[in-house]
Amino acid sequence: MFGYTIDLSGVKAWFLERADANYRALAGLAFMVLAMVAIQYDEQIAPEVSRISDGWSSATTDFRSKLSSFTL
Repeated sequence: MFGYTIDLSGVKAWFLERADANYRALAGLAFMVLAMVAIQYDEQIAPEVSRISDGWSSATTDFRSKLSSFTL
């Protein structure tokens, strides 16, 4: 309308540069959080799950031996 042409390619390039850096930082942060969660799982939760699994396995073995000794 006024005959002015505004070149926004510089603004677009600056915005894409900032957005790319922001996404890389967020991806790095997400990776770091997932790594810390995995470490905590290995140290805190996995031993308890293993203990419960071993107990369940022992109970089923006892039940199987009692069931196999039962005859009709």
